Amino acid sequence: MIALVKIYKKTRNREGYLTEVAGAQPYAIYDEGVLKVPNEGELFEIFPNNGKIFVSESFQPPQKETFKLYELNESNSFDKARPTSMKYLLGKEIYNINLYEVLDLDETIMLDKTVIVEKLTNGVYIPFNVTSPILFRTADDFLIGPLQMEFENGVYSIKELNLNFIPYYQQEIDIISILEGYKNQERLFSSNSLLQQYISGWIDVADEQRVISDALKQLKDNVELGELSRKMISKLKEWYDSDRAREPHLQERLQRAMQIMDSNTLSTETIDLFTKLVLDLEITNELIQNQTMQAFNKEYAAFLKEHEKLLKECENRKQELQILEERYMKTSQAFEKAQSNYISLEQNMQAKIEQLHNNFSTLYAEQLALSAFPNVESSMSVSKTSNSVNGYTQFQSTSGKKIEDFSTFAKTLNNNLAYFKGNDDKKILAATVAAAIILEEPIIIYGDHCFELAQCITKTVACEETLSIIPEIDRFSLDHLHHQYTNYSDINDVKSLIIHNPHTTTGLYSLPAYFKQSKWLAGELVPNLTIITIDSLEDAKSFINNMLYKPLINSTDFMSRFINKRTIKLIHPGQMQLETIENMAIEDYSVSVRRDFRQWIEDNKDFDKVIPYQLVEWLNQIGSFVEDEVLYEASYTLFENSIPTNDKNEHGVGV
Repeated sequence: MIALVKIYKKTRNREGYLTEVAGAQPYAIYDEGVLKVPNEGELFEIFPNNGKIFVSESFQPPQKETFKLYELNESNSFDKARPTSMKYLLGKEIYNINLYEVLDLDETIMLDKTVIVEKLTNGVYIPFNVTSPILFRTADDFLIGPLQMEFENGVYSIKELNLNFIPYYQQEIDIISILEGYKNQERLFSSNSLLQQYISGWIDVADEQRVISDALKQLKDNVELGELSRKMISKLKEWYDSDRAREPHLQERLQRAMQIMDSNTLSTETIDLFTKLVLDLEITNELIQNQTMQAFNKEYAAFLKEHEKLLKECENRKQELQILEERYMKTSQAFEKAQSNYISLEQNMQAKIEQLHNNFSTLYAEQLALSAFPNVESSMSVSKTSNSVNGYTQFQSTSGKKIEDFSTFAKTLNNNLAYFKGNDDKKILAATVAAAIILEEPIIIYGDHCFELAQCITKTVACEETLSIIPEIDRFSLDHLHHQYTNYSDINDVKSLIIHNPHTTTGLYSLPAYFKQSKWLAGELVPNLTIITIDSLEDAKSFINNMLYKPLINSTDFMSRFINKRTIKLIHPGQMQLETIENMAIEDYSVSVRRDFRQWIEDNKDFDKVIPYQLVEWLNQIGSFVEDEVLYEASYTLFENSIPTNDKNEHGVGV
């Protein structure tokens, strides 16, 4: 069997010693004169187990990976039961079959021949190692080549320096396409022969410098000018009359050469012509430019030395001016920022003053009315007034199933999510909610279904004690929020609170501190599970940055279906008691979980992260409900916003 094989270098660890050996990966089979690429199933049948080819250790590994045709020999010791056993051995390299690598050009022969010539003569950038002869396929389906090219100065250049003409063909050939390994780099190959009768033309890659330089060299070496001219003209006419000279570009070049040589003596016109040709040569222009630049540099150096003191003074003044400009820019930016802050502060203060005036006027009018009718009681309750001033508040209390353990909670939550084409099969959401209740920490849910997911969670764990608040932008009050806790009725039940988009209210900076203070309210009717829902994470950056070390849950990870009243009625309500939560809590927290989590991130995400101490309780508590591998994958998503990169690259977990 003959196959197209990639030979590459790999490192082998044998008894603690690392050695470089060659590896072989088959990509195509040579059959009936053409290369064929098997599909995945065929490739597995031909090359079972790991799909590789055994290479002898004596085979010298290449510095760069190469694609070549090799003979493959079937192994007598192949054992399909051993995963590392290989069916074929790498045999000898095949030289008598064509192997071309095909590269596509964006240009056409008909319109862009000049551009193609420039590419071929100046070098072509190829993003991978090429060792086979190359066929360039143009945009109008001509094949240029084949060309043997070598890598030099970052590009592939024509290896044959004295090459003059390259044929291009209008011939259909079989071209295979393969994707190279993990790079997913497409490579094109062909093994067809190129036939002489399909040559459509020639591309001239010899520059004018070489043509004229050869003519000048023969003039210099031949003393008898008459003999030289006769020989040159005879040779040029012989070439001109040949089949190869029928192309227009060849005829134009030969006409120029014959005109140069069509004289027996060095007349003034001939000397002028050669003088012009010599001056037009690229090498002559480079020589003149180099000598001119050398003379200029010499004069410029003398000028600098003569005026060294003055130039130094100018440089000092230039640096001083640059420093002043930088100071001016910084001062100007600081002033603009201060001015903007002042305007914003002034507007906020004015709005507050107007709000106070309005509140005072309303309160004064109410008190005045009450004083005029002392025997009439007010019909406006405190709760109702708070709602009208601070936003929409709803307390929900629905009888539900008693949740007595984590397993029942996780199963009920997963079943409820299924009504919305979601799931919590790995129990991540259930574990995070349970940990939040145990640690008395809020969680944040964001995305299109954030409020609905929060409602689904609270209806599963606290259906009898749920408070939902949608605050108004400029009228949010912590006093009002705390007053709403009077709706709770049973101190032994898990009580939940949902606050929607608090980052749009005046509580943007006060809520994080309020949640910390709530932990100290022991024995009071306060929420045990607080869920903050946010429609757009991008709009809540400032709020999120003040709520570090709190889980960030993407609602679309657990819920994907539009919610309506019919699906809401299908939810199975549940109520958990605090005694059940206390039984789930773990007493001792292992700090080694930080090191294990950091190591997992390095192995799976290729990042060096610092794991804050504030996540130890979260990791331990969530980890008591799920497996380690599930824990680390989920925690990286939940707390990615709170895990900084170790920029200092220091050693030690949590540094």
